[in-house]
Amino acid sequence: MQFMFGIPSFVHFGEGVSAKLGEMAAGMGAKKAFVVYDKGVKAAGIVEGLIASLTAADIEAIEYDGVLPNPPDTQVEDAAFIARSAEVDVIVAVGGGSSIDSAKAINILLTNPSPINQYDGINTVKVPGKPLIAIPTTAGTASEVTAFSIVTDTARKKKMVIGGQFVGATIALADPLLTVGMPPKITASTGLDALTHAIEAYVSKGAMIPTDVLALKAIELICTNIVTATRDGANIQARSAMLLGSMMAGFAFTNAVLGLVHSIAHPLSVHGNLPHGVANAIGLPFVMEYNMPAAPSRFRDIAVAMGIDVTGMDDAAAARAAVELVKHLNVELEIPTLKECGITRDMFDRLAEDALKEISTLFNPRDPSKEDILAILEKAY
Repeated sequence: MQFMFGIPSFVHFGEGVSAKLGEMAAGMGAKKAFVVYDKGVKAAGIVEGLIASLTAADIEAIEYDGVLPNPPDTQVEDAAFIARSAEVDVIVAVGGGSSIDSAKAINILLTNPSPINQYDGINTVKVPGKPLIAIPTTAGTASEVTAFSIVTDTARKKKMVIGGQFVGATIALADPLLTVGMPPKITASTGLDALTHAIEAYVSKGAMIPTDVLALKAIELICTNIVTATRDGANIQARSAMLLGSMMAGFAFTNAVLGLVHSIAHPLSVHGNLPHGVANAIGLPFVMEYNMPAAPSRFRDIAVAMGIDVTGMDDAAAARAAVELVKHLNVELEIPTLKECGITRDMFDRLAEDALKEISTLFNPRDPSKEDILAILEKAY
């Protein structure tokens, strides 16, 4: 048996741990922090307490609130210029995947030359960046613990996957209290994003014993708590379980990689401007359905982790039950169809071609053809 397993971030998890930001940054010798977030995080009232923590530790904060959804390379370059000019010595990322991915890419450019586009791929970053502290406010992407940064290449109209060495955060401060303000729709879509991570990691060609254990526990935590967290956002127990499940799914997929759901979701975000979590949620049950014949016993395990009683079922029936549960979750959590998101059938050909070029497609348990992807898109329509 051989495998490679690693997690780039040292994790502090628990209610209130975000208050340690100043202490953590000071422990790194920081004097000037570049704090990256989007306007929604600012409006939620999350940033002020974090800036106060830095100030109390005698650390100057340079704030950047220009993060956009599906962050474009142009935004990353602009922010990196500001950070370099300010001569910051630590990066602080606050928010969901867009903010943390942006911060990772900005950090690359603090010690490596522009443009960011040249780092598309795995282990392309040659020089370590500055210390990076990631503080998630959503339970979904797990970018705070992964060795990937997803940035949109505006010229090529594709999502770049920048991964491997020197990409991940140094420290993750995972505070469930910061997720309480998430609106129900974002709670649902980011939670289903996390579920996608766990399922795809478990059936990935790159799966291994450590990722299997983490992925199955993540599935259990997410499926048990996602409806409660969505309906009752102040339920700290459910919020904590969702953040932990998201993070454990991140531990799994940063090592096992992902699959066809993400391969389809990336071009959907680029060409259709869909939020990443929504794109994943839409495609998840139909890609599961497609992949079932390649890994029936693994989908049975997924069904058990979801809490389904599989007594008397063969592997195929158990796998089908898992698919139906995800379809039910999508309905209950009001996930739209591709058509309702404004995707048109004349986009399908480009979406399918782009999906075939994604890194994650190589790790999918089945090797899809363009026709297979077109059929999945049609089902999701």
